[in-house]
Amino acid sequence: MEVYNVHQALKILQQYYITDSIQMVTRWIREGKIKAERSENRKEGYKIRHEDLFEFIEELRPGLPEIMAVHEWYVENAFSIMMNDNYGKNSEFDSSEVKGVNTDSQEFIEQLLEEKKQLENQLISMQDELNLVYGKVAELTTEVQKLKEENAFLVDLYEQTDEMYQELKNKSQQESNNGISKTMERNLNKVMSAEDFKTIFKGVINEYESETTHLMQQESELSTEIYTLFFNEDEKLKDEIINDEEYNCPLTGKRYKNLKSMLKNAIRFKLEKNIHQNVDNKVEQMIFSES
Repeated sequence: MEVYNVHQALKILQQYYITDSIQMVTRWIREGKIKAERSENRKEGYKIRHEDLFEFIEELRPGLPEIMAVHEWYVENAFSIMMNDNYGKNSEFDSSEVKGVNTDSQEFIEQLLEEKKQLENQLISMQDELNLVYGKVAELTTEVQKLKEENAFLVDLYEQTDEMYQELKNKSQQESNNGISKTMERNLNKVMSAEDFKTIFKGVINEYESETTHLMQQESELSTEIYTLFFNEDEKLKDEIINDEEYNCPLTGKRYKNLKSMLKNAIRFKLEKNIHQNVDNKVEQMIFSES
């Protein structure tokens, strides 16, 4: 079973157009995306099994390892295949005739060398085409990631716009019913039940696929901890959070126009902090166990 260190794994990942950064490799290892084990000697770093590394490559570049394996096999065996084909074509000639005519043998060798040269040129051309394909795959992967991020931003923007629209609509209806004509003022939401907050909390947790199990174990505790930072026992926002027509977030220190956006960002801030703390604890435990 072949085993790689981090530098050897990086070289392979470069060949598959995945990353040129050794920091990204170590980060994927810490996140558990690349399975690895600590060496007994800390100076040697991580050990990564061949099948675990290529399982990660297959996940990011489906089908590419198989294509590369076929291509490498063809490059290694192309000349032997060509020799066998030429042998089959010339097997009809009598061996004594070939031996008797030295010039014919020389021409045959030159012909083989010329065909070998042509085949090598074809392989170089194929390699260039494959490099273009791999480069395009890398570009498309980056583009897809950007589209996902833009989509998440647009969804969040839509939620903010819809909430503001509903607030303005309700305000307009109230003023119309009362026959009062005055300047529209934005009315901040100040109440939210713990159950409604848990629904928002669960939605944010689902964004962290690789950490979902760890976070779900602490869901109730984290939800209650964050909720009590914003709301009193009567489910109303604390006075210090409301400032004129804006919300002051006690976790991020930023101001928001939209209640749900503030809560979502506060939850993400707390979860990121929790995830990093969990990683640091694992590293400390690993160092303690090794020492």
